[in-house]
Amino acid sequence: MTVWERFVGHPRVLKILQGAADRPTGTYLLVGSPGAGKSIAARVLAAALVCPDACGRCHRCERVFKQLHPDVTVLHPEGYTHPVEVLRSAAAAAAQTPIEAAHRVFIIEEADRIPERSQNALLKALEEPNASVVWILLTDAVDAFLPTVLSRCQIIDFPPVGEHALLGQLQSSYSLSAAEAAGLIDIAHADPDAIIRLIEQPEETELRNRARRLAAIEDLTLSEALKAAEEVMKLAADTRSRVEKAQAQRSAELAEVSGKEGLGAWKKRQAERDKRQLRRVEAEAQAAFVYWMAVTCREIAALSAGGPGAGSESDPQLCSAAARRDPKFWVDMMQRCLDAQTAIRNNANAALAIEALLLRFV
Repeated sequence: MTVWERFVGHPRVLKILQGAADRPTGTYLLVGSPGAGKSIAARVLAAALVCPDACGRCHRCERVFKQLHPDVTVLHPEGYTHPVEVLRSAAAAAAQTPIEAAHRVFIIEEADRIPERSQNALLKALEEPNASVVWILLTDAVDAFLPTVLSRCQIIDFPPVGEHALLGQLQSSYSLSAAEAAGLIDIAHADPDAIIRLIEQPEETELRNRARRLAAIEDLTLSEALKAAEEVMKLAADTRSRVEKAQAQRSAELAEVSGKEGLGAWKKRQAERDKRQLRRVEAEAQAAFVYWMAVTCREIAALSAGGPGAGSESDPQLCSAAARRDPKFWVDMMQRCLDAQTAIRNNANAALAIEALLLRFV
């Protein structure tokens, strides 16, 4: 499998990425809805830039996908935004020559969360790019960016992936049967990001199942609600622990490349990014629980109004919940869940947000 075979569903975009790998031009802005394939596209392009053969099999390619390559940096938001000091550090690192590859690549996930002052901190690096540096920014929409930033970017649009294409992608990428892939699409309402989390993150299915049970419980008591909130927080902590173990294993693998010039500073930056990642994955697990609560409330609202509930009509507990309360309650709860998700991602106290949400069912 070449590195390009990891990216499916967008033949037109694939040709653009292959051209970018042959003749990189500085900054690329990948634009598309969540789950359109931007993240895997960014990593595929990064691997093609650091591996002369874009083989997808060698140690260099593998290190890109494991986030181990010293010339590929991936930045995520902290809370809701990218801190300005992190982007300033990345801009400073971009002025240095690559450690072992022909190019140094910086990938910024959810770049639309970069506040204006941080965009200005990044702008100089984009205006005066090092010939060996490639920036890849990922966003859902372009209206959050300063015109001066947009003018420095080659914009690549990612159209939504249709259910048929998504079905084929899940089967080929994860060796699923047609029935398994279709079931996941139905469960997640064709949200590719949620589907991938269900496949790759063992805690995600438990968070979804717990959310569905809690929404459907008749006469939920105060003590049950508070205990359930504690259990959700523990699941999120378990997710953090799993990632922490993976980080420790990755750190051990870094011994293979120790001694290279410039690697000491990179290791230090990577350790800082790992700490930020642990905070982020725990918050995302907490946010995932309220997301699945919102999905469940939406299904129950549809059932309560006499419509289809995306397979929920076969679930007697959800049907019973739909009969107990009118659609307005469930629609209101769905919105409260989405508000709680946003609050958690904005660094609100997650335990209090989840407790307040569950107490609404008492």
